[in-house]
Amino acid sequence: MAADAPTILATSMGFNRARDPWRPGPVFSYAFDLAGGPPRPRLRFVSTGTGDRQASIDAFYAAFAGTEVRTSHLALFEQPNVPDVAAHLHEQDVIWVDRGSVVNLLAVWHAHDLPAILADCWQAGVVLAGESAGSLCWHRCTVTDSYGGVRGTGEGLGLLPYANAVHYGEGGRRAAFHHLLAADDAAGGLVGYATDTGAGLHYEHDRLVAAIADRPNAGVYRVTRFSNGEVREEPLDALRLKRDKGA
Repeated sequence: MAADAPTILATSMGFNRARDPWRPGPVFSYAFDLAGGPPRPRLRFVSTGTGDRQASIDAFYAAFAGTEVRTSHLALFEQPNVPDVAAHLHEQDVIWVDRGSVVNLLAVWHAHDLPAILADCWQAGVVLAGESAGSLCWHRCTVTDSYGGVRGTGEGLGLLPYANAVHYGEGGRRAAFHHLLAADDAAGGLVGYATDTGAGLHYEHDRLVAAIADRPNAGVYRVTRFSNGEVREEPLDALRLKRDKGA
C-alpha cells in the first residue's frame, strides 16, 4: 500500500522518551493512515543523526514490541546494515528519521546517495517522516544547533521549498528563524514553517495540507519574508491527535 500523494510529516513530536520502554505518540497512527492504513505497517527507523546510537535503536524496537507494526532500522555506521539500501527503503510504508544532528545526518546521507533514494521513495508513496532533525532534513533551509549554537543554514534536501524550525519556542530558535528569513537573498518572498514541541506539519507534494499537534498549546506557525525584507509570523490551527491510553 502507498500514500495517495508524495507525503512528508515534519514534526517536533514522536516518542514519549520519558517512559521505559518508549511510548509511540499518535503521530505514528496518523502516518500509517496516510500510508493507506495497512494492517501490519512496515516502519523503518533511521537514526543517522545520532551516529546510529544503539540505545535509540533498541528503544525503537521496544516501543513497538507486541504490536502489529513490522519494525526495522537502517544503520550507516560503520557500513550499511543491509546489502541494498534502496530496495529496503522502497519496501517500507513509513520511514521515520530520528532526532540528532541534521548537519551530520545530511553529510552521511550524501556520501551514501540517500537523497536520491529518499526522493524516489517519496514519489513512490512511501511516507517520509521524522522528529527534529527528521523534520529539518526535508526542507530547503533551517535553523539548527548542530554547530553548537542555534544558527541558520542552507543545508537541506530541498524536497520542500520552505525554511523550517523545530522546538520553536526553545533556545533562541524563534529569533534565529526570523533572522534566517530576513537575510535570505531569494527573489520575492520566502515562506517558513515552524513547530513547537508536540506539533507537526503534513505536506502532500510540496504543499502544507495540515498542521497537527499531540498536546495542548503546541503551536504551528507560518513565517513569511516579504520582498521588502519584512518578516511576519502567523499561527495556524492544528488538528489535535488523540493519544492512546497509557501513552
